[in-house]
Amino acid sequence: MNILFVTPRLPYPPLKGDQYIPYYRLKLLSRKHNITLLTFYQHNKELGYLKELKPFCKEITTIKLNRLYSFFNMLIGGIFSKLPFQVLYFRSRAFKKSTQSLVKNRRFDIVHTYMLRMAEYTKDMNEPKVLDLIDLMQLNLKKRVSIEKFVRKIFFREELKRIIRYENQMITKYDVSILLSDNDKSYVESDKIAAVSLGVDTHIFKRYSELPDNKTIIFSGNMGYFPNEIAVIWFIEECFGRIKREIHEAKLVIAGNNPSSKIKKMGDNLSIFVTGFVESMVSELNKAQVAITPMQSGYGMHIKILEAMACALPIITTTSGLGAIKATHEKDVIIADNASDFTRSCVKLLNDYRLAKKVGDNARDLVLKNYNWEMHVNKMEKIYESIKKEVK
Repeated sequence: MNILFVTPRLPYPPLKGDQYIPYYRLKLLSRKHNITLLTFYQHNKELGYLKELKPFCKEITTIKLNRLYSFFNMLIGGIFSKLPFQVLYFRSRAFKKSTQSLVKNRRFDIVHTYMLRMAEYTKDMNEPKVLDLIDLMQLNLKKRVSIEKFVRKIFFREELKRIIRYENQMITKYDVSILLSDNDKSYVESDKIAAVSLGVDTHIFKRYSELPDNKTIIFSGNMGYFPNEIAVIWFIEECFGRIKREIHEAKLVIAGNNPSSKIKKMGDNLSIFVTGFVESMVSELNKAQVAITPMQSGYGMHIKILEAMACALPIITTTSGLGAIKATHEKDVIIADNASDFTRSCVKLLNDYRLAKKVGDNARDLVLKNYNWEMHVNKMEKIYESIKKEVK
């Protein structure tokens, strides 16, 4: 098939969710299909990454996103338009023109639009088309509104109103909209929803040596992502001190790019280590005894959990952190939703090595069975085939 793949961000390096997911979609789909990538970029240095994507793409068209112009769109458009602010941020005449030109001059069997914010460019096309939502944005924003304060709460509350209206409308315009979980279907009145869970590269993310008995806890992920920052702060303020009182040698490693100044200040290089960007997240995960994802907000399926599980790390998470991952409490993961339970679970796994290893091994088995990229791409191809037949 010839596929037009539309993304809001250059899908490399795969450090953030909105890069990681389309990168692996492109990588695996390209084995059987011809892909034309149309994407935004923000900085000229990003163009150096095109060489990493060219093996997967027959053609790549890039349009620069001017941040000043984008903020102007949000400001003015927010007054005169009912579109969500994130859609206004990505409004671009050049991108629209390129989209129209590609569709006019090429023959595409499928148009795959990644993320709701890009729907304006493809919603009216006649070609078979997929809207890759990942999660329902309205559910994500509802949680965000509940924890924000003052002016930010007002902004996100307004964005939520716009998103609910817009998201429900866009779902009706595409042949299929893709979500990570069947759980989200109940929130949308549509029979054009398909669930495709995330995958993880289990050939890369794996255990390279025995699980260490070193009393080290790791939180991994993009630290520029607001829910990750909130989760780490909560854990340090509510749990880590209590863990240290019981296990004096306990250490916390916060591994991931773009940590805020507040997170950096919490690192003392004695018991709390803030790494910033790391060359190999696999290596960092393999050095720890326990992984945590104490998410207080966010929604859906977290890549960092799947990566830790793939490395046979026992993981302690909140219900919000586990999201759509179908894992069993006290078998594949440990679920703890308050500070006391989270602290107790950390202490238990750090002190009981055999239990920690057992939970970690079960986690790895679960990922191999249900969350590998091969299963993922097979589902995607079946969706493509089904809507091609329907459109014909």
